[in-house]
Amino acid sequence: MFYKVRVLNKKGKILKIITSEVLNNRHWSLFEEQLKPSKGKKNKFNDFKKDSNRKKSHYIGMESFGLEEYKI
Repeated sequence: MFYKVRVLNKKGKILKIITSEVLNNRHWSLFEEQLKPSKGKKNKFNDFKKDSNRKKSHYIGMESFGLEEYKI
């Protein structure tokens, strides 16, 4: 349920009133459009490529913690 909306100018005079029926129709037409799958977009979630250099860039050595004398 939508309430009617009054659009005012900067002096407070009513420019137009948008009825609840118009708002309801607009909402549901936009909602239906958003549910349709878009043809131009591709889901790139599974396109992640493994990079062997990635592990090296995130490596934190034990010497950065002052633990170089300890061996694992």
